[in-house]
Amino acid sequence: MGTNKIGLIIRREYLTRVRKKSFILMSLLGPLIMAGVLTFALWTSLEESEDQKVLVVDDNYPFFENLDGSSKLTYNIMDVSLTQGEALLEVSDYTALLYLPKNILQSKSGQLIFKKQPSIKVQRQIEQNIQQYLELSKLKEFNISEVDYRRLKAPFDLLTFQFKGAGAEAEETNILPAIVGLVFGILIYFFIFMYSVQVMRGVIEEKTNRIIEVMISSVKPFQLMMGKIIGVGAVGLTQFALWILLTIVLAVGGQFAILANKYDASQVKTPMTELVQQQVDQEQALNLTQLSQKDNLFNKIRRVNFPVMIAVFLFYFLGGYLLYSALMAAVGSAVDNDTDTQQFIFPITFPLLLAYILSFSVFENPSSDMAVWLSIIPLTSPVIMMIRVAVGIESADMWQVYLSMALLIGSFLGAVWMSGKIYRVGILMYGKKPTLREILKWINY
Repeated sequence: MGTNKIGLIIRREYLTRVRKKSFILMSLLGPLIMAGVLTFALWTSLEESEDQKVLVVDDNYPFFENLDGSSKLTYNIMDVSLTQGEALLEVSDYTALLYLPKNILQSKSGQLIFKKQPSIKVQRQIEQNIQQYLELSKLKEFNISEVDYRRLKAPFDLLTFQFKGAGAEAEETNILPAIVGLVFGILIYFFIFMYSVQVMRGVIEEKTNRIIEVMISSVKPFQLMMGKIIGVGAVGLTQFALWILLTIVLAVGGQFAILANKYDASQVKTPMTELVQQQVDQEQALNLTQLSQKDNLFNKIRRVNFPVMIAVFLFYFLGGYLLYSALMAAVGSAVDNDTDTQQFIFPITFPLLLAYILSFSVFENPSSDMAVWLSIIPLTSPVIMMIRVAVGIESADMWQVYLSMALLIGSFLGAVWMSGKIYRVGILMYGKKPTLREILKWINY
């Protein structure tokens, strides 16, 4: 019977919230923003590839007369002053002016004056062109041929491997899972905070409107609290699923529309394929070993164990949400308005905020003592353990994952028990701002 009542409360909380205009608006606005950012990033990357026609003012003319660019970046070297070059830039179709001073061999710096700021990619290409030209000029000074110079250069790549024991094949490390884990950890932080606060505000709203007095006559306070927590959690999972699905659909559609307008379908190269092609070209040029040749971007993505990542994400999101929402429900039942919640919210949410701040340090060093302890403590483990699992935990350290999960479940059950004690007393109290001492007394009632 109690289960049926909790189910009815869950259904009520879920349907009430998903039918709100704010839920529909955020479910559409969130994917639109994320897809818009991805589409805008693609659009700007394509815009960055526009032709650049650069006027070069060379104070050492004709020192740079053989400066070469590319199909998208052309140089026109002139024997004019900087003032004359600026005047020409104003009335011509040049996109920028590159000024190379007399003392460039000593200062090793120049100036780029532009009408419309070029991309970072274009700026780096100009720097590389000038640097390479200066290097080649230095070779002539020391009577070294360009062929010998290329032979002397020794490109070096450091490949890192995880030791698996004597006789066992070492496993090459991959930073992509760590990045995915960091993103998932940040999502856990935002979703836990956002929906646990919704639980608290929902309790305050029902308490202020005296709806709770009617509901409490037919259900127990504990059933009401659990129904609200689970119902809001289901809303969170629904919105998260909608965000992921709609973001993928909108982003793919937006990028396809942009690419279709700029290129023929047979010539389309997405940023992902360009990155892969650049990596493959570099590996072939450097004649790396067969092992490193296989390690392209697609292989790294395949090595990300997404089923495990999603399963761990769901566990720690639900566990963290249930823990924090139970505490927030207790806070909501103990006060009459949002203003009174400030003294209780910060101590409760500070560990979660701390986990978010330190997640970037854990990303850099997931095996540190700080990372281990934060991944075990229930109030910080939902964010930190997500990153550690993504990076990879040795079989000898798997006990840390099991301990973290067990402590999170135990903490949730303890928080539900404690919050239920506070909830049943505070939910029917009005007009009084409780102190921490009084709340502790309610637990012992």
